[in-house]
Amino acid sequence: MFGAVSVYALAQQKQQIGRIASLRLIDPAPRVIDGDTLEVAGSTVRTVGIDAPDDDLPQLKRLSAQTMAGLVQRDGGVECAASLFDVALRQEQQCRSPATSYGRLNLSCRLKKNGASLAATMVAQGYAVDYRRYSGGAYVKLMQQAARQRIGLWGQNYEGMRRLAVDRAALPPSCTS
Repeated sequence: MFGAVSVYALAQQKQQIGRIASLRLIDPAPRVIDGDTLEVAGSTVRTVGIDAPDDDLPQLKRLSAQTMAGLVQRDGGVECAASLFDVALRQEQQCRSPATSYGRLNLSCRLKKNGASLAATMVAQGYAVDYRRYSGGAYVKLMQQAARQRIGLWGQNYEGMRRLAVDRAALPPSCTS
């Protein structure tokens, strides 16, 4: 009985991953939830490959969210899909990102007007850090440059951003790629 339940659960998960892999969401005015999460066309989307400050750093969380809101407003919204990840920037193999986390779709987003990566822009401007486990190190150089130059939140609370970056640089002992 347990084997049948496991096979069924795996089949359901594969179907969900397939649906999400082909999903493309476009929204001219997404609602920003925080510095790495937005509501796009009615779905909550977690920007893959980055992490922005959370509740433990409330002032930085607010500033990060404000920056993302300014970017998506200035650039006419976003387009999000699994296929938009910045693969060319990867420095190493990345862990497989689950299709969803905490009820959010894990997708990559591009700004509508200029096609820039929302993740890369947030990291380069110093409002998020590279999440190595899911980025393959795609944004490490941008993050290091922002930290060196004390750009964005790195200039506000260097130690808080450094701790977040160190935490997100760690890889789990086993990583399915």
